[in-house]
Amino acid sequence: MAKTIRNEYYKKLTYEKLMEAHIKSRKGKDLRKEIILFNLKQEEYIMWLYEQLKNKTYKHGGYTVFYVTEPKVRKIEKSRYIDRIVHRWVVDNFLEHAFISQFISTSFACIKNKGMHKAAQYVQTCMQKAQRKWGEYYILKMDVSKYFDSINKSILLEIIKRKVKDENLLWLIQEILYAQKKETGLEIGNYTSQTFGNIYLNEMDQMIKHKLKIKYYARYLSMIV
Repeated sequence: MAKTIRNEYYKKLTYEKLMEAHIKSRKGKDLRKEIILFNLKQEEYIMWLYEQLKNKTYKHGGYTVFYVTEPKVRKIEKSRYIDRIVHRWVVDNFLEHAFISQFISTSFACIKNKGMHKAAQYVQTCMQKAQRKWGEYYILKMDVSKYFDSINKSILLEIIKRKVKDENLLWLIQEILYAQKKETGLEIGNYTSQTFGNIYLNEMDQMIKHKLKIKYYARYLSMIV
């Protein structure tokens, strides 16, 4: 049974853990201007952030929008760097522990020690087993169209509330979710969005594996095989 979060917000809210989230967030990006400027006064910024989260006066900032064209055109919404530290802190200290352990073993996207290559290897293994068992077989491959844009935040929040009973943490999660005051759609550029996306589709995974009892099933975020 995955852990239910109660009264954990202030226990995990420390200068050290926020600094750790900053160090993880800047990894591989130290030459970017926003990171260089933040690093110049990182102790002051982290202490300021700590006080904002402690007093619950923190407000998620706006987004910078840009587009990527490979493998397809996608709208990316990039938050302020200091907000990305908060995203990392929330995922690493709360969401991972409460939710990821309950995911099915064949969910591969945005999970430690999983990933695209392991997903492909698993599908190949399933194909080999199907070949030996049935000879001829079929594969159903699906993708959720515009997945992140279609996520209903109210539904997502209700799923999260099953495990998160800490009102302070729920306040922060809602601050992140509703920073843009829209009911539908998650920002692709957020670190939290990857985990939120997995939490949302885990409902379908559980139904397919345990209610429909589909034996050979794999998911890589919104692509299902």
